Amino acid sequence: MGRPKKNQTVSSVYQPKKIYSLDAMEDIVAGDDSLWAAMLRRFSKLHRVYGFEKVEPPLLEDLRLYEQFYKTSPSQMQNLLRVPTPGGESALRGDFLPGVLRAYYQHKVYEKQPLSKWGFSGFTVGLNQAGDLHSSFKFGLEIFGQFNHLTEAQLIGATWEFLTNLGLPECVLEINHIGKEECQLHYQETLRDFLSDKKYQLCDSCNEHLHARVLNVLRCDNLDCQALVAEAPVIVDFLEPESKQHFTSILEALDELGIPYQLNPLYAGPDGHGRTNLAIKAKYKGVMTVLGEGGYHENLMQNLCGKPHCCFGFSGNLSVVRQLLEAAKITAEREVKSDVFLVPLGELAARRALRLFRDLTSEKISVYDTFGNAGVKNQLKTAENFKAPVALIMGQKEAMDEMVILRDVKSGMQEIISYDKIVSEVKKRLGR
Repeated sequence: MGRPKKNQTVSSVYQPKKIYSLDAMEDIVAGDDSLWAAMLRRFSKLHRVYGFEKVEPPLLEDLRLYEQFYKTSPSQMQNLLRVPTPGGESALRGDFLPGVLRAYYQHKVYEKQPLSKWGFSGFTVGLNQAGDLHSSFKFGLEIFGQFNHLTEAQLIGATWEFLTNLGLPECVLEINHIGKEECQLHYQETLRDFLSDKKYQLCDSCNEHLHARVLNVLRCDNLDCQALVAEAPVIVDFLEPESKQHFTSILEALDELGIPYQLNPLYAGPDGHGRTNLAIKAKYKGVMTVLGEGGYHENLMQNLCGKPHCCFGFSGNLSVVRQLLEAAKITAEREVKSDVFLVPLGELAARRALRLFRDLTSEKISVYDTFGNAGVKNQLKTAENFKAPVALIMGQKEAMDEMVILRDVKSGMQEIISYDKIVSEVKKRLGR
């Protein structure tokens, strides 16, 4: 008999495959993407400066909300990603505006405050025309309640400032006034009559619009349709005196703000938009891209809750903005600014620095901390990169003696200060 063979075992340990995000989805890692960081930081600043409160509608909404929202354009329902839920069918957030308007009337905000200014941002998801999954990062501003043309102009100005300060090439603000609902109905009949004997020259989509919202023909990108529309009557000739005065007041306010605009008498916003309609576009390599659109939304509110609460807003697509910035090779510096940079050296000093971090931040002093093992020179170099005017150095001796070395990052001058006085000294150096 020969020698028995050694057991040949095959490893049964499961090796999981790496899991990545879906093709249509994207991650936002602001610390690794300076453009996303700049956009999100500036939108947050816009909230703060202009007094917009953040609103965050849920990811999932009752499907009936969208049915009411798209009452006049049911084809939009095909783009929704539907989800069966207990008690009925729901849909994932395909647009922010339906949920934002619902939240306003559901919580009866109009009974609590005369003017509300809301801002929102986040991912939306749905299906594109091919039926594939599609996602975008949207943003918007909306005002509700008792406001006039000056507040309206301020919102337009805030949006214009936000987008143009990102460095986008050749931005254009196109503006028009499409009047109230009665005016729109009158104009649409005129436009329908004008286009009816030219319907064979229109695309299939525009022929469908002839039997629904004729204003959507004005939004068509087909060159043949655009050529026909260029000869059509313009809606400003159908405005009643009140709408004409309102439009004049808006334009005067924009002039006062120094915001350039182009009158486009053949522009109309999406379904449900009324009165002031505007779009902000950017031109790159001869191609004009829409970044966002704005208008009054009383008709949408009427569809959703039965009451035409006064509301005006702008919604845009930051994913599109990000793509344009990258295509134009526009970069953004990483903006990292701290008041104080902590430099602990050793385990004991790191523990003391943890307490110092708490004491400083409780006084509203921004602190960048690192509890790693990097040497003091490397950490001070990092302090310069983070634009911190003050560095606080603590080694083992300082930690044992309850002392801290305060260093002026720019001049390199430093002095030893007792722990119990360090916070007040830092505030003095920062001019607080």
